[in-house]
Amino acid sequence: MFFKKKKKGPVEIRLNENQFCSVIEERSEDVTNKYCILATSDTYNLLYRDGRFMGMPAPYGGAIYPFAIDPTKQGSNGQKKQFRSAKVVCLSKDFNLKVFWGTETPFIFEDKDNHKAYEVGARGAFYVNIDPTDAARKADQFYSKCLTQRNAALFDTEALRDFLREAFIMHIGAKIQDYIEEKDRNIANYVGLMPSEILEISKELCPKMKDIFGAYGLSIVMEASQGSILQGLVVKEIVRD
Repeated sequence: MFFKKKKKGPVEIRLNENQFCSVIEERSEDVTNKYCILATSDTYNLLYRDGRFMGMPAPYGGAIYPFAIDPTKQGSNGQKKQFRSAKVVCLSKDFNLKVFWGTETPFIFEDKDNHKAYEVGARGAFYVNIDPTDAARKADQFYSKCLTQRNAALFDTEALRDFLREAFIMHIGAKIQDYIEEKDRNIANYVGLMPSEILEISKELCPKMKDIFGAYGLSIVMEASQGSILQGLVVKEIVRD
């Protein structure tokens, strides 16, 4: 009769270049009670047991015993038998992603006074991160919403940029329209803006965009993004034949 050798660990979990997430998942029957995962201090280290989020047992790095009642200490075989599966997810603390965006197809706005139609094209760049003031909950939210349905190892920073860019463009048109309506100005007033005027709009528009990724546990970084979230705004009247 052959017995499957159980894993003892320790096992290191770390991020490769251009990777912001790494996951190790095990079943309790495949490991000993000495099994642990070594996490680094430059990542948010999340523990999930039997599908339940257990928080961040090693916020500054160190050993995580996924099948122990206290995951910072080695547990007994009896403790291990209380659980079926566990996984440790590490997310980069340096996750501060710059995303360039631009409208491939212009928005169509109607001027409230002259009722003429205008094409509005826009572009810019913003920075997004996991809010460090509530890192455990936000990191769990980000992982649950963005990564559980994907292969986290393949969903690299470029794939995440594409995802965020697409989501952002779905919101930015409405935010620009709201901004113009709040200013109570004709759309025609935004034709041929100077760079200084676009910068001022960018600074005023940025706070309105801060939480559009809130459902994903992410937030737009205000200080870094306010001068760049809108870098170009082209407004052109649609001339009908």
